[in-house]
Amino acid sequence: MGRYQEGHLVKRFGGWHVRYYVTENGTRKQKSHRLCADQQKKSHVKQLCDEFLRTQVNIGAQNSGPMTVVEFWDRVYLPFIESSNLKPSTIHGYKQVWNQHLKSHFNTTNLSDYRTHVMSNFLTGLAKTLRPRTLNSIKWLASAIFAHAVATGNCETNPIRDAMVLGKTLGHGDTKSYTLEEMENVISALVDRVDAQLVMALSFFLGLRKGEIQGLQWSDIDENYIHVRRAFSRGVVGTPKSKKSLRSLPSIQPVRGLLMLWRANAGDGVWLFSNTEGTVMNMDQFAREAIKPALRKAGCQWKGFHAGRRGLGTTLRSLTGNSTAARDVLGHTTTRVTEQHYERTLQEDALRGMRLLEQKALKGDGE
Repeated sequence: MGRYQEGHLVKRFGGWHVRYYVTENGTRKQKSHRLCADQQKKSHVKQLCDEFLRTQVNIGAQNSGPMTVVEFWDRVYLPFIESSNLKPSTIHGYKQVWNQHLKSHFNTTNLSDYRTHVMSNFLTGLAKTLRPRTLNSIKWLASAIFAHAVATGNCETNPIRDAMVLGKTLGHGDTKSYTLEEMENVISALVDRVDAQLVMALSFFLGLRKGEIQGLQWSDIDENYIHVRRAFSRGVVGTPKSKKSLRSLPSIQPVRGLLMLWRANAGDGVWLFSNTEGTVMNMDQFAREAIKPALRKAGCQWKGFHAGRRGLGTTLRSLTGNSTAARDVLGHTTTRVTEQHYERTLQEDALRGMRLLEQKALKGDGE
C-alpha cells in the first residue's frame, strides 16, 4: 500500500503551483512548487504536477508499507479538505473532532487493518458521556476519511459505514431559546447600549445567525427590508450558510426603531457593527464586555446569540400554526429542521408571520 499524497493545484502570481505537505523534524509543513506559467492548458499542468509528485515527493512510497489512518489524515485528507470550498467553520469543526476524539483512537492503526467492530465499540464507550449529535459527528468524519481512502486507492473498503452504538444513548438534551417576553426583558436591560439592543433584536425578531449579524453593512438596509448577503465564519467573510440563507427580511418595528437610533450614533462606517479600527466587531468579545455584564446586573439570563434564533422559530410556529414562516425567515434549506413542508421562497406565510410577531411585540403584554 503506497503512502502517496495528493498535490493541489493553485493559480497565482502568473503561474500554476502545486501545494503539498512534508514532515520535517517531526513537524508537518505545507510547501508550494511552481510548475509553469498560467497560460498552459490544465491537462498539461496536471501532467507536470503528477510528475513532480512522483519524482520529488512520493519517492519510495510504494515500498514504505501500509499507511496508518493518522498518516492518511495528515498527508491526504487534511490537505484535501483545506483546499476545498468548505467554509472555515466546517474545517475547524472537522479538526476539532479529529484532535479530540479520532486521532488518539486510531493511533498507529493502519487503514487496511481497521475493522467495523472496533468503531462500534469505540462509539458505544463514548455514548456513556456524549450525546447523539456528537457521536454522529465523530462517526461521520471517520467514515468520510475512509471513503476518501477508498476513492484514492489507499484501502479497499470503508469499515465505518456499518458501525453503530451497541446500546442506549444519552438524550439529545435541551437547547436554550428565548421567549418573546424574555427577549423584551433582555433588550430593556441593555438600555444603555443601543448597539447591543439591536444585535439581540436582530437575533430574535429576524432570526439572524451571529455571523450574519457580523456581516451586515449599511448598504444591506433599505426602507422596508434587511438583505442578508454575507456572513462571517471563523473571522473570514463569505456567503451565508446555504443558498436559502441569502434572504430579504421585513424590517418590523422592534428592529426598525433600534436601527434608526443606532444609525444616528454609529458614524459613517461600512459595517453595521464595527470596532474602534473600523473593521468587523468580534461578537463573542462584544457579548463578554457589553451584553453579559448588563444582563447579570438586571437578573436576566444570557443564553447565547443562537437562542434568539431558536426562540423566533418557536414563536412563529405558535403564531402561524405551521413551519413555513419559520423555515423561510430562518433561511433553512428545507423544513426538516422545523417540520416537513414544501419548498418555496420567502412569501406570504413568512411575511404574515413576521407581521403577527410585530403586532404581538407592540402590544407589550405577551398575549
